Amino acid sequence: MNPPETHQGIRAGREQIRATPRRPGQRSPWPGASDLYGQDQYAATLLRSLMRAQLGVTLGVLVPALAVVALYPLLCMLFPAVAAARMGEVPLSLVVLGGGIYPPLVLLGFWYVRRAARVERRFVDLLKDR
Repeated sequence: MNPPETHQGIRAGREQIRATPRRPGQRSPWPGASDLYGQDQYAATLLRSLMRAQLGVTLGVLVPALAVVALYPLLCMLFPAVAAARMGEVPLSLVVLGGGIYPPLVLLGFWYVRRAARVERRFVDLLKDR
């Protein structure tokens, strides 16, 4: 059976395209998950880059969290009247801890989870075979 002719008079047919087989020891142009288990410098570099990105995310959240937590005790130490102050029958420290420190820490926690997930997604995208 002959392939049908196209409108330009050229016959359309199937064309097979084959990739050249990889030789042993030849690396693909894209890193894959199997590259992480190797004991070579490449695997160490991939893992080091992931850990460095995770450290950056952690420090980017810990610094503001420490500032939020350390601000109130520092304020109480510099101004002793703040530590003894009361709002009605409730000590000011409970109001500050419940309404002033806890919500920003919760928001920092959500921010950390989103940033850490983004770093992991980028790393997995890097490892996907294309």
